[in-house]
Amino acid sequence: MIDDKGMAVPDNDDLVAQMSDTVKAKYGEDTKTDEASAFGIVIRLFSWFQAILYQDIEASYFAGFIDTATGVSLDRLASNYGLHRNPAVAATVKLSFTGEPGYTITEPMTYGTKDGVDFELYDNVNLVDDGTGTGRGTGWAAAVDTGPDSNVGAGTITVPVDDVAQVESVTNDASASGGVDVEADTSLRNRIHLQVTSQPGPTLSGIYTALYNVAGVKKAQIVSNLTTETDDQGNPPKSLHIYVLGGTQQAIAAAILDSIGAGIQTVGGISLQVDDIGGHPHQISFDTAAEVALHASVTIQAADEFDPTNGPDAMKQGITNYVESVEMGGKVVYTKLFQAIYNVPGIASATVKLGKSADSLGASDIQLDEFETVVMADGGIEVVVDGQ
Repeated sequence: MIDDKGMAVPDNDDLVAQMSDTVKAKYGEDTKTDEASAFGIVIRLFSWFQAILYQDIEASYFAGFIDTATGVSLDRLASNYGLHRNPAVAATVKLSFTGEPGYTITEPMTYGTKDGVDFELYDNVNLVDDGTGTGRGTGWAAAVDTGPDSNVGAGTITVPVDDVAQVESVTNDASASGGVDVEADTSLRNRIHLQVTSQPGPTLSGIYTALYNVAGVKKAQIVSNLTTETDDQGNPPKSLHIYVLGGTQQAIAAAILDSIGAGIQTVGGISLQVDDIGGHPHQISFDTAAEVALHASVTIQAADEFDPTNGPDAMKQGITNYVESVEMGGKVVYTKLFQAIYNVPGIASATVKLGKSADSLGASDIQLDEFETVVMADGGIEVVVDGQ
């Protein structure tokens, strides 16, 4: 039934009661409709199928709304606003080589980490003599597999999977970045809301929308200095200083160029050349946000209905969802962790501690610096049940 309060569907018990009343109205109040009776068996068989049908109808109804649609239904809603789910992306990284002067490393050569994360070179690299008889050169490579596991740290890509005698060493001076899984429903849903609120464009809200539409971007912060004086952070007049976490640098730079107003200067430690649609080059600058990894320790007293198999993971996910929803430069409010914990059924009581390392946990809020963003450290949440 759909009314001014939305849709309400009967569950299996409601259907059994309705069918039982109908049978008794037709054949008499003394007609048996209990589970062991002939009517009761038929009623429960039909009610089971009808309950499934009602669930499908309800799911179809909720699939028409941004906040309740999931999966392909959410993809189709997104397309109404010109958006598409971001695909899984492989990390990219600049590799530095030493070897025989004059030798050219031709792509696609493969280099990896000791843990088996492999990268394929997609540049040809000329090893130029550095004046000491050693050839040096750099080239870009992409991870063989997509996903965040390919965002390896600096100095970890040192294994020549495709080994040639003319190449003596390989490494990555900076971390690989940009590797992400297929975009989750929550992220796509947030981008639809942003798109509805503000189209990509030269307003601050429009620039935020453009940045969050870049695959892999998790957080963004824009410092605008629209005065005629240098601000207290050293940003020049009439400039934008953009801080971004996640995404590939070239895609971020392209999104900034496509959305800022003509003549606006961008500043930051990363500077890339991007061509406009007329083929004219522009220098776009920005910075990556600093990332703070948090740790948490949770101790609970469990009630009878607590699920020891899935309950701890549900708590960890709830804490992670809250912490990573905190905006760049915001505050991680300690007491909000309890909401994530008590949302899990079967929690009689709980204590929780939070900190920037496993050795500095406490019961207080954590204030981020203006351009810091926060994540939960890998394996950073410990859950102890009943003090065990």
